[in-house]
Amino acid sequence: MTNLRFGEDQADKLREIVNNLNEKPGDAAEPEIEKETVATRLIAVTSGKGGVGKTSFTVNLAIWLKKLGNRVLIIDGDLGLANIEVLLGVVPKSSLNDYLNSDIPLSQIINLGPAGIQFISGGSGITGLANLDRGKFKKIIEIMSKFDSYVDYILVDTGAGISRKVTNFMLAVKEVILVTNPEPTSITDAYAMLKVMKTNNHRCDVKLVVNRVQDAAEAQEIMDKIGSVARKFLDIEVNNLGYILDDRHVSRAVKLQEPFVLRFPGCKAAKNIEDIAERLALNGEFGESGSDGVRNFLNRLYGLLSSVN
Repeated sequence: MTNLRFGEDQADKLREIVNNLNEKPGDAAEPEIEKETVATRLIAVTSGKGGVGKTSFTVNLAIWLKKLGNRVLIIDGDLGLANIEVLLGVVPKSSLNDYLNSDIPLSQIINLGPAGIQFISGGSGITGLANLDRGKFKKIIEIMSKFDSYVDYILVDTGAGISRKVTNFMLAVKEVILVTNPEPTSITDAYAMLKVMKTNNHRCDVKLVVNRVQDAAEAQEIMDKIGSVARKFLDIEVNNLGYILDDRHVSRAVKLQEPFVLRFPGCKAAKNIEDIAERLALNGEFGESGSDGVRNFLNRLYGLLSSVN
């Protein structure tokens, strides 16, 4: 109960701060903050195709990052499919799409999930930011960039595949986790996503996670294959973040609408998520990812899109 109360207090504080920002959009005064120097790591979690376990991975990774002492926000960018809230078993009051198309304050769409993580339901999805008019985009920059002061990680669960909305979003993100599985079509589509990254955003730090593998040897074989092809034909270095074993507890947790790291904390997949979260946190600690926060990401995206319009 103590951890849940802490999560509720944190979410209430974030809602209050953001609500005040909506009421006084011209006020430049900064509220008191806990996090001062380190920019939020905004990480897009994506895949070349649907059905690889991307959303389940995002949810469970968020919970382990929270267990490591981080403040974590998930934004569901999966084109209105509402996958995040289904897996969390939480019904959100409003979505990001509601915020963009009505007068409700941003504070109303911040929802508390299990273990103290927070999430925003996408509605039309944050990947739709690339298609916003300038007025709405500037509204997003002004308000959402304030998350830099209050959360350590924002995980954006993007839509699967290489649709225009997804690829537009990938123009400006600096850190991506690419999720694939052993199926040949999944590996092929992961390579297609890497080609998109090479064309649009070659400086992006791409990290690979292989889901539903039988053992470490199979994971390493797939990682080596994708890494070798990416280096040879795309001149991209893909960083191996880890793998998740094929585990029946994962599908059981999905049916129960509970994250498997909470429902079955001792299962093999939960241990894999723990390893990945610790590796990701160390990656940021030693400055390898170079994340520079939400405001810079949004400004890059806005600038890139304005230059082609």
